Amino acid sequence: MRLPATLAPWRQWLDWFDPELASAVGECLLRLHPLLGAFRLRAASGRLEPEGIDDLRRRGSYERLLLSEWALADAAPDEFDRRAAGGEHLFLSPKLVARQADALTVAVFDTGPAQLGAPRLLHVALWILLAQRAQAAKARFAWGALGVPGELHEADSAERLRELLGARAWRFEGEEADRAALEQRWARSLDALDPAPSERWSIGARAPGYGLGHRVGIVPAQAGALAVTISAPQARRETTLALPAADTGTRLLRGEFDRRARIVPAAPARPPREDGPVRLSTTQPPVLSADGATVAVALAGRSAVHVYRLSNPGQSPFTMRWDARTPLLAAAIDRQAFGGILARRDALQFWSLRGFGHGHRPPRAALELPQGRWLRCVHGHLDGLPPELWLLADGAVWVWTEHSTGSAASANLSPRKVAEHVFALCDAGAGHVAHLRHRDGHLEVTRTTTRNEQKPVKLVCPTPPLSAWMNSRSFGLNWSGVVAAEFAAAGHGGERSRVWRVWRRGNRADRDFEIILPAEWKVIGADPQPEGEPALIAFNPDRTQVVRIGERERRVVYESAIRLSTGSVCDSGWTTAVVDAGGRLIALRGRDGRPTIYAGGNGDG
Repeated sequence: MRLPATLAPWRQWLDWFDPELASAVGECLLRLHPLLGAFRLRAASGRLEPEGIDDLRRRGSYERLLLSEWALADAAPDEFDRRAAGGEHLFLSPKLVARQADALTVAVFDTGPAQLGAPRLLHVALWILLAQRAQAAKARFAWGALGVPGELHEADSAERLRELLGARAWRFEGEEADRAALEQRWARSLDALDPAPSERWSIGARAPGYGLGHRVGIVPAQAGALAVTISAPQARRETTLALPAADTGTRLLRGEFDRRARIVPAAPARPPREDGPVRLSTTQPPVLSADGATVAVALAGRSAVHVYRLSNPGQSPFTMRWDARTPLLAAAIDRQAFGGILARRDALQFWSLRGFGHGHRPPRAALELPQGRWLRCVHGHLDGLPPELWLLADGAVWVWTEHSTGSAASANLSPRKVAEHVFALCDAGAGHVAHLRHRDGHLEVTRTTTRNEQKPVKLVCPTPPLSAWMNSRSFGLNWSGVVAAEFAAAGHGGERSRVWRVWRRGNRADRDFEIILPAEWKVIGADPQPEGEPALIAFNPDRTQVVRIGERERRVVYESAIRLSTGSVCDSGWTTAVVDAGGRLIALRGRDGRPTIYAGGNGDG
């Protein structure tokens, strides 16, 4: 397709449309592009950092003096002094590289009733403008819908653009207070990303303030036109755009980009229906059973999960749903059945958890979802004893105990606080629950049941960690498992590195070692390997590999052609579940990590 030279920067995207639609979209691009302003982040940080060894030099810091030179100091101190005076010592010279910033641009579109119809035409143009803008700055571009905080989508194909047009929130009324609350949840979610977005755009109806950073307000003007306002702390720009012909606009809104290709338009995303298409969430980590045989994955934009039985790969997943009007705060798998805690005003509903019906909220606990993700919840049940429900929220562990079998459904149970300053909670199997907390210069692992609480296992740790993972096993009378804790580098590689300290306790020899990782690595859990070396399970910086990182070994467990989005490691450590950007579930089981891939597109939802 021939395009004017002025539209050349957007050819990659305009090629998705036939000439008639490309001309209409191109006119919007030319009108809106000058209003966006300049990209605010340089692609390269410019700071030089050491990476490996470049050469040997005659000068340098004695911290980098060769070990052979230090050996000479012990064996022949006079010769060591002579070589120092003559400038003959050899020093390691680090290789200095300029790090490339992993910049990210995020646009959040209001897909509620206030933006249905003509405003969605400008959503298409802004989606293309921001995608090209990010590409030119060597950054990534992702987008989300205002009504689904934390759910980000790639922007790499015409099908992704159709997904934007199909995202319609029929129940979101667009009231100012509701929009502000949703934007606050989006802001918290984006702040938690690594890297945090360098540019953040709120696109929808006009509203006060700058939204997430840049606000684009779109409202009807005179007949056949839309008024557009782009505001940011640095500037405010306004314009009025005429709408394309009715037939052209209708084809765009239906996703009929190219008549020659006979593309079937994407179905609108309405409230969850029994027969609608589904897609796995790429932001909510999978939930695994303690033995790793069952995994539940959230469905994007729905109050439902797909539950997979990994022991039978040929079996289709089944779907479990909860009331769409009630948010799910915490999730767990109890004896291969998915369940969780639902928020109902001031009370809680324990959904699909044996022995529990309703309960009171913990006093003075807000129970907000961290980064839009479900809280950690464990269901403990020993034969002959009342079942327990454990919850980790805001660094504290709470437990609800059924007082008499069968009575919980009619009574509101009150929780009791078990511990504070807790970093991890896990199912230790056989009805046992273990938690990890920091107290008095130690990390303490406590395994407990309804009947008793065992003496804590103490690991020397003067400073509280930034985060921690824990595996636990129920063998023997004492706790057995692995703890991995993250700390700031404090001189080991600068601010861009993290120190992970790994402990293993059990019936074999105890282990304790450190691993230094660049901050770009994403650790998703710990692998105990009771007969080998404990290790971290992590995504590499490019998010294309699942890597097992031990004290002496670094091994790629799985390599993907599609970017990996999120993942979890089960509490026994033998199963890792990963969801990629294409919405597929990859289950890695056993010591060899053999993969089983489940398509994440249409299902039985």
